[in-house]
Amino acid sequence: RVLAEAAGRWPLQGAVAIHRHGLIRPGEGIVLVLAASAHRSAAFEAASFLMDYLKTRAPFWKREHHTDGTLGGWVEAMEHDAAAAARW
Repeated sequence: RVLAEAAGRWPLQGAVAIHRHGLIRPGEGIVLVLAASAHRSAAFEAASFLMDYLKTRAPFWKREHHTDGTLGGWVEAMEHDAAAAARW
């Protein structure tokens, strides 16, 4: 749905968004967002829109796992992420 929304806003030739889930170790890749367009600005804006969507509206919950095997707290959303998403 969000990829279709991006394609409706910008003249894209294609777009992909992948977000890993499960246990992810520090330094491992978590998210991949790609946008292709004949125009550089459209591709960059669409990719930013998709990333901001994932950071603020996608249903991902992140919980810290400590090196000693204990579970930490849930990671709260960042205020600057909400501010970035507000531009869309």
